Amino acid sequence: MNNTIAQPNGYSVKYLLQNNLSLLLNTALLVAILLVYLPVLSNQFQLEWDDQVIVINDYTSGGLGLSNLWGILTEFYEGQYAPVNQLSYTLLYSAFGYNPACFHAFGVLIHSLNVLLVFSLIKQILKASNKFDDNQRYIIAFTTALLMAIHPFLVESVAWVSASKILLYALFYLLGLHYYLLYIKSKKISHYLMTVVMFIISFGAKEQAVILPVCLLLIDIVFNRDMKTKQVWLEKLPLFILSLLFGYITILSQSVAGVGVLSDKAGHPFHHNIAYASYAITEYWVKSIIPVKLANVYFFPNAIADPLPIRFWMYPILLLIVGVGFTDFWKRKWIMFGGGFFLIHLAVVIHLIPISRLAIIADRYVYLAAIGVFFLIGVAVNHLIQKDRYKPLLLTLSLIYVASLAVYAHQYSKKWHDSATLKVEMKALFERHQKENYKK
Repeated sequence: MNNTIAQPNGYSVKYLLQNNLSLLLNTALLVAILLVYLPVLSNQFQLEWDDQVIVINDYTSGGLGLSNLWGILTEFYEGQYAPVNQLSYTLLYSAFGYNPACFHAFGVLIHSLNVLLVFSLIKQILKASNKFDDNQRYIIAFTTALLMAIHPFLVESVAWVSASKILLYALFYLLGLHYYLLYIKSKKISHYLMTVVMFIISFGAKEQAVILPVCLLLIDIVFNRDMKTKQVWLEKLPLFILSLLFGYITILSQSVAGVGVLSDKAGHPFHHNIAYASYAITEYWVKSIIPVKLANVYFFPNAIADPLPIRFWMYPILLLIVGVGFTDFWKRKWIMFGGGFFLIHLAVVIHLIPISRLAIIADRYVYLAAIGVFFLIGVAVNHLIQKDRYKPLLLTLSLIYVASLAVYAHQYSKKWHDSATLKVEMKALFERHQKENYKK
């Protein structure tokens, strides 16, 4: 006997309940984002911190004429190639002029779409496993998306207009992952082609998108695809070729500005880069859980010609101990997915690849990578909530944690109000850096 109660439209009660729950949770995420990022809507342009060059330029004010569009698509600007991001500025200017409220509202909108995409993505990925029931999938997915929605570590990407390339690259990147999930299920070439198209557009917003093929391999593992078959690797071949092309374009764009791999400027030695990379991974991980000492810039601890502070060598040792000493823990399927997602999306920004970088870490670079950490927090919350004796304590601590993050993010977004407020922050950071690293 069919236990589902038929509805006039043919849907089951279970489906309707889940659909209503999804709508409710999506609405909750949007409300949380609005409450946290409300101050951003009154922020101005950072006229002394890149906006005066990246946002306010001839490409932006040049309009939608063919000549200007051709320049956006074919020319390098300020050491970068980000035509999709620049096109978004041009469209916004064409509609609203240099109205900072509209530019900031656009950033909040794209962040909101990214959060909703992550909520949906995690639900779909977890559905590939029989380990989680519907309620557990919602707990993990909602926790992941909620943390992304309100976490202070991600504020820079939303509150600073020049960082909008991060939001746009993430949007099309996440859409690419969605299309790839559809392709795995349907095997339709149209879904595969849309994955490729989203990949190309994502790179057009930000070069960090080059890592997408590796992320797809991680999803293949989660979906228990046979990694020994030719099909899995042949699917990725066009994407890896595109990654190499995109990497070359990035190197060329940086060389025009006299920086990057092709530059003859002196750089930090490779053994220093190993310590920097280990430090960056540790800092990104810790700040994704406990956002301590957030700043708009994190200075290198030493000049290029100076020796590396001894304390920085503890980070490679620490990561080695955590990685090797807890191998069995990291091999667990969903732990591996969260940890792998985190590391994959940091791979090109932790100094192992010598590209232009003015700070040892930057909040905006963790925008996608942090999803891996948030996912692991969601898995931990789901595990603990299954134990009845922990529920009251867990709910209390969760409310305190979420409320603290939201309040911090709300206040932190105000530091990006204009160049004057940010300059005060910069001065304090520089003085602290000098005091900590150049003591006499």
